[in-house]
Amino acid sequence: MNKFLKNGLCYILIAIFLLGVGSFRKVEPEVVLADSTPTKRSIQVTGQGVIKVKPDMARVTLGVETKHKNAQEAQADNTKKMNDITKILKELKIEEKDIQTSQYSIYPEYRYIESTGERKEDGYIVRHLIQVTVRDLNILGTILDKAVSQGLNTSYGIQFGVSNEEKYYQEALQSAIKNAQGKAEAIGQTISVKIDKPFTIVELGQGGVSTRYMENAVLMDSKTSAPSIEAGELDIQASVQVTYQY
Repeated sequence: MNKFLKNGLCYILIAIFLLGVGSFRKVEPEVVLADSTPTKRSIQVTGQGVIKVKPDMARVTLGVETKHKNAQEAQADNTKKMNDITKILKELKIEEKDIQTSQYSIYPEYRYIESTGERKEDGYIVRHLIQVTVRDLNILGTILDKAVSQGLNTSYGIQFGVSNEEKYYQEALQSAIKNAQGKAEAIGQTISVKIDKPFTIVELGQGGVSTRYMENAVLMDSKTSAPSIEAGELDIQASVQVTYQY
């Protein structure tokens, strides 16, 4: 046999042997760790709670608007009337801390002269508004009546509220959680699962009072009787988002 042929044959046999050895090497199995904790399913519901409360306080904006040819006269007239109104409020047991100025302005008024197309100054207007917190709703009508007799000619938005809002809000919050529990149990019965304790409870916002307003209270002269102001009821609301696992 040719020398070169022998050498080539040897090389081929060596390569086949090495390939055979490699194919018999031990292969380590791949280990996959399974999660031993089963995935929890959940039911998420929103609960609402509403507590009806009779208001025990109100905020009302009262004011005087005066007009004169010059600013000094308008201001002096306005100051006298507001001082008289403030005196009446204090006589009706409104504390100083419950009387707060909300607006004070002095500005010129103009009239339009059609023949010339000009605007001509036509005096000055002074407006003084105060916000009054009334903690006895029985005297609210009397306040308006007596203030009118002292020059009150502007009144805006009576806003009713409750002094102990946090107490009622917590009651509404409890009602909201019970409402969520009822919803979750209804869902659980439908899909044949038992609802246990909540997994998470999230308060949705701060809730609060659905404030009742009376816009533009009617102003009367001193000969009419005091107006009857009906406060009605307020809604104190709360809402929660609750998750139950099963």
